[in-house]
Amino acid sequence: MTKYIIILMAILNSFTSYAQKKTFDIVTYNVPVGWTPQDGNGFISYSKIDGSSWAQIAIYQHRNSEGDIQADFDKDWNELVLSGKTISSPEKTAPQSAEGWTVMSGAGVWQYNGANVTSMLTIYSNNKICISVLCNSTAQPYLKEYQSLLGSLDLDASKIAEPPIINNSTSTNTTSSANTNNGPIVGLWCDYILETSGYMNGYAQYTAGYFRKEYLFNSDGTYIFRTKNWSVYMKESIFIYETGKYSVNGNQLTIAPMQGKGEWWSKTNSSKEWGKLVKVSDYKLEKVTYAFEIKYYSGTKNYSLILKSANPTQRESSEQKETHYSQRKLESLIDNPPGFKTDAENRSLNNQNENGGNSMLSGKIWEGSSLEKTGYGNMQYNTGGFWIHQYQFNTNGTYQFVYNAASGIVNTPVNVLQYETGTYSVNGNQLTITPQKGTNEEWSVGKIDNGMSDSHRREVLGKRIKLLKKTERKLEKITYPFTVEYWEGNQVNVLLLQHAQPTVREGSPGVNNRSGYFETPAAKATKFPDYK
Repeated sequence: MTKYIIILMAILNSFTSYAQKKTFDIVTYNVPVGWTPQDGNGFISYSKIDGSSWAQIAIYQHRNSEGDIQADFDKDWNELVLSGKTISSPEKTAPQSAEGWTVMSGAGVWQYNGANVTSMLTIYSNNKICISVLCNSTAQPYLKEYQSLLGSLDLDASKIAEPPIINNSTSTNTTSSANTNNGPIVGLWCDYILETSGYMNGYAQYTAGYFRKEYLFNSDGTYIFRTKNWSVYMKESIFIYETGKYSVNGNQLTIAPMQGKGEWWSKTNSSKEWGKLVKVSDYKLEKVTYAFEIKYYSGTKNYSLILKSANPTQRESSEQKETHYSQRKLESLIDNPPGFKTDAENRSLNNQNENGGNSMLSGKIWEGSSLEKTGYGNMQYNTGGFWIHQYQFNTNGTYQFVYNAASGIVNTPVNVLQYETGTYSVNGNQLTITPQKGTNEEWSVGKIDNGMSDSHRREVLGKRIKLLKKTERKLEKITYPFTVEYWEGNQVNVLLLQHAQPTVREGSPGVNNRSGYFETPAAKATKFPDYK
């Protein structure tokens, strides 16, 4: 395998970046010319066939690192390459580092339909997260194209590797609290898999079978879980139904079933039809608390609900501890057996998704606030001054933005109040704010003196007494790339808006060109009038 080591070393030496790239997850790269793309569950792949020779390249979504490049490589080799194959031990390159990442590759050979297939796996790790790129090929020229793709690859972990900076300040007076709002997961989440009989020339050979499971999370805190498996290799089809209640607390999703059943049905000549009920089994009602996260993947242009459990669960399977469900805005592909009805038939998915995907933000208040300080080093103290930025996204697609600030170190302090209203929309990871009206105001406040505590000074600065000035506000329509991340340090969700240039609402961007806002319960949010 000496020739593969030469190629591997060339791959490592090509750890650079180029322009005109496609983005998937945190990876940007140049797509090899003439290769056919295909989205997968947790990866994007490209394939090419030339007569009897073929190759496939897959880029996988990032995952948590094992903390060591060797351990990262071994884990993905065992799971992505070795599984189900008789393959030679990988011949590896020595790890090399560049731009904060360590990279190494390894290759092995196995047989498929009498042909030698080379599997070449390349791992990039920063000891926090890692990315895998895999190439399966039957001819050496494909490996050179794999090398070209890796040579164009660029990684950006800034969106997930660093804690957010809230409104350009490291200090905040926002009280941390657990999120008990179910909004982000309301809707239909599916794991649909088509049955295959194997691969030919790198392409899956599909049967008429399928394996489908899904959660429907209703806005009232109830859920429906269903599974339907129809396999050409099984005598009967399987239907599982479960319903109950769910709750969200921070990054914890608790599923509490109340009833459920499992059924076996005979099959007809069509995978879309039901035969006769063969038997019904008792179904174990299993209350589980999952660690969950919702991610947006630019490769598939869709959200993914990732459920992680300490132990295997009955719903996800007897083996898996992590399952990915894709958000679905169309009707379910699982049909109920004849005569079987649930409340789900009365809950149109159009109602669940009535905001066109806005449920990640809608019905919530997102607020960032900072205290004004003066002094240097360890001799800083609060002046009583403050800055507050607040978005309120309503379920009807309208929003209200308020900026309120006052300084405690000026001779004649005023209370600055700026507000605007309008509409908003969400498309994938793009948030568009369209203001319709707004006003900038300055108000007089009471007198402050050095004998006051900072909390008393803030109370005085926060009370608006007399309107001094009122001006027209610039209405600035902006589309922000955004993410909602769970900040474990504060046990709260954070809305991060990306903007390279200053905006009227956010001001100057913070670290990594982002401004952040905590998801804040209405009872703890700063109270502002409803500006119509």
